[in-house]
Amino acid sequence: MLIKVQKQSPWREFSNVIRALLVRELKTRFGKYNLGFLWLLLEPLTSVLIIGLLLAPIRGKENDDMPYAFFLLCGFMLLKTLTGPMMSGLNAITANQGLLIFRQVEPIDAFIARFLFDITTSLFSFVTFCLVGAWIGIPISGGHIFEAFYCFIPIWLTGSGLGIMLGIQALKFKELEKIVGFAMRPLLFLSCILFPLSSIPLAYQHYFLYNPLVHCVEYLRQSLFPDTYPVPQVNLIYPSLVALISASLAIMTYRNNRHYLKQR
Repeated sequence: MLIKVQKQSPWREFSNVIRALLVRELKTRFGKYNLGFLWLLLEPLTSVLIIGLLLAPIRGKENDDMPYAFFLLCGFMLLKTLTGPMMSGLNAITANQGLLIFRQVEPIDAFIARFLFDITTSLFSFVTFCLVGAWIGIPISGGHIFEAFYCFIPIWLTGSGLGIMLGIQALKFKELEKIVGFAMRPLLFLSCILFPLSSIPLAYQHYFLYNPLVHCVEYLRQSLFPDTYPVPQVNLIYPSLVALISASLAIMTYRNNRHYLKQR
């Protein structure tokens, strides 16, 4: 007796693979911890608490009437949105190597699932912090909420593009993972995470503005506190162009190495 197997459309097949990989990522990253999903909130809060305790006595509790906790959170959330896909892309193929034997699973699926997981968790944490902040009385503006959300998109696309390129090269050069970890550390000081752009001497500000993360971090702060934190020097056009270039280079790199990734 013949059993007729219903053939799925390519989109349905792709969505099923991504859904399965997302569930696998969720269990892998949070299933082994007792606090589970709470680590999404505890990780940035810990960074803000430590940095806040160190710098708040020096800089004061407020920065241009913007709560210093939210000042730091905006920076750390976007920094994580950039570095998260870069780090998860480094071992995306290695971690899912056993799944590539299935016809439905392509190497790019491992990257896409990890990157979607990263942006979803970042936005979830951001929304949670904003809701809690508004609930306790912090004057967060909702008039530019769509611009605030958009600040995450170009940074995520830039990180995802770099993650694909670094992930492919990491298969050829095992030391790359350690090098990338060290190379990302200066971003904390070069991206206006700990201090505002206005605190940098005017003659040197244009050097920092070559960093697309600076534009998104300062624009996010301005979107949440437009009356007390104006930053006229930044925009979202430049980060969007960088994201487009990063994504295009990633697609070309993947296309040139797709057979190598599948045959490993």
